[in-house]
Amino acid sequence: IPIEDDEQVLRNKCKFGHRRGQSRKSSFVENTLDDVQGQEEPARLKGSAMDLHIKWLNREYMKTQRNWEEVDNRMNVTIEIRRKMISDKAPLKDILKLFPFLRCPYQLFREFQLLTHMDIYKKTVEILEIYSENILSLYVVRNNPINIMLQENLKHHTEEDVLKYMKMTAACLLLPEVFGDDSSLFAAVNEEVKAVTPVLEVKNPFNMNSCEFALYIEREELAQLNDCSMALAALVAAFHVFDIPCPKRIHRTLNFLESLVFEVRNPASLPTLLKTGFLHMVTLSAHTE
Repeated sequence: IPIEDDEQVLRNKCKFGHRRGQSRKSSFVENTLDDVQGQEEPARLKGSAMDLHIKWLNREYMKTQRNWEEVDNRMNVTIEIRRKMISDKAPLKDILKLFPFLRCPYQLFREFQLLTHMDIYKKTVEILEIYSENILSLYVVRNNPINIMLQENLKHHTEEDVLKYMKMTAACLLLPEVFGDDSSLFAAVNEEVKAVTPVLEVKNPFNMNSCEFALYIEREELAQLNDCSMALAALVAAFHVFDIPCPKRIHRTLNFLESLVFEVRNPASLPTLLKTGFLHMVTLSAHTE
């Protein structure tokens, strides 16, 4: 029986990861990010004070036990200088050197929420739960190696939560195929990452004991993720948080995801390259809720 994680353990998992494949509550980011909503933008601080915050964050990042409440506070206070660095196109390595907590998925999602007021992790879980079966039923993915791998692995499991997890993982990895995009700009599955823009590295996606998900930017690992939902959320968040233009060859896939994350209600903004049945379902979802 899985134990209920408290916030401290949960946040530590962002850095150190935990066993893949177990059931996870889709509300964990929602629960831990409640305090983000409605916060006012901090006033400008003098350089010396800002330096102290940045040095504190770097020292705290090296610790095994972090004061997460204080991390959140100091990340709030330093967001202005961080956003200026990013808008001025400072090298990613320089940004991460000053703000290493952006390597933690929790802080990446939190930064996304500070910028957009949207809970990216919660929305991503919902998207995969709603659309997985439909994606897997599309003719265009029938003979895809990911789908073939999925069907083979489904034969070896009967637990409902494991089957659901596998299908969500496959649907996530098949999204670029559905939209006619370049899957190498989305995820490198059991192969070396080649893309410079944010991309996922996925190893053994259907092996419950050895699957691995990681977010790469500029061919460097930024963060390890627990599962496909967290990985997909981190991928979408990375483009926004680091203000990285979306490559044309993956644009339709990310546009679809963002239209659902941001609850866009105008069907014209949704992708139009899907088969009628799936597009109709997507269009309907834009008008509901």
